[in-house]
Amino acid sequence: MLDLENCPHHLNHLPKSLEQFDRVIICYAQRGPKVPLDWLVPLSKALQQERLTIHKMDQTGKNSADFGICFFAGLLAQELPVDTHFVIVSNDGDLDHAINLLHRIGRSAERVGSQKVETNGEAEDGQALARYCKHLMTYRKNRPARVDTLRNSIQNKFKAEPGLAGRLYDALVREGVITADEGRVLYSDEAIERLLH
Repeated sequence: MLDLENCPHHLNHLPKSLEQFDRVIICYAQRGPKVPLDWLVPLSKALQQERLTIHKMDQTGKNSADFGICFFAGLLAQELPVDTHFVIVSNDGDLDHAINLLHRIGRSAERVGSQKVETNGEAEDGQALARYCKHLMTYRKNRPARVDTLRNSIQNKFKAEPGLAGRLYDALVREGVITADEGRVLYSDEAIERLLH
């Protein structure tokens, strides 16, 4: 069970989770799941086979997704075989209460946090910036024209590292590669060239 509000970057592991687990349940209240188009066929198969459930809570609130996860944990505890192991993916320690209740009725369960492992961020960010600048030069006639499409382009290019997208956009602004004017993006080829050398 995935708390999408608390661990949105874990969505990138969804195909692997579908291989690893018999059933995957995603709960969210505000943030809608965004997935690459090439996942649509495998995800639709998993939905049809009832191996994947994506549940949007009717009301948004601080703990909406948590309540959804607790509800599904209780429902599945009644429905699934006794030897079923429950995994709740969330950085929210409050969900340990659900884990303890599952233990109390003799179920195997754990909460797994999915916080990113911190690495040498500055070096990696610099490499990512150079990679994206190279991409901008390669596709100079087809660059994103608006801020939102630029952000989407960055996210698609670095989907394995979701936290990087925001930092990379900020770095493009800081280094003078882009300027935003009423939602439109202006590029500086001079700044791009400087970062590539």
